[in-house]
Amino acid sequence: MKLKALKLDKNKIIVIALSFLGILLIVISSSNSKQMEAETQEYTEIGFYTSYLEERIIELCNSVHGVSDTKVFLTLDTSSEFVYQEDGASDFLILSGENGETAVKLCEIYPRVRGIAVVCVGGDVPRIKESLTKLLSAALGLPSNKIEIAGSS
Repeated sequence: MKLKALKLDKNKIIVIALSFLGILLIVISSSNSKQMEAETQEYTEIGFYTSYLEERIIELCNSVHGVSDTKVFLTLDTSSEFVYQEDGASDFLILSGENGETAVKLCEIYPRVRGIAVVCVGGDVPRIKESLTKLLSAALGLPSNKIEIAGSS
């Protein structure tokens, strides 16, 4: 009889310990969730920005005579930079709301393109390679040494 009571107590202790551990994990994850949401949002916004640029570049390259099936890879300088409203001598203008205090964001400056790699049908033809390099240099404001064009079959 003592053994059953002891065994039952061990099971209760295990259940209580696991419940406590579960609650502890929920508390820890919720405290980190706001930071993770901000990082995820920034990554998502940069991802959309990069995808948008790549799609526009693909359209531009595919419109050049002799070019098709274009694939693009961009590298960016940094993440986005935010510009906030200043209130007086270098203090940020802060608004209070339901979710706490937030600085007034004026705009977001997206990162500059650092370099670009393009692979396309026709990219191995010297005159097309030169034409694409000049076109992308003008469109993105990049020097030609930051642009690489390669051909594909």
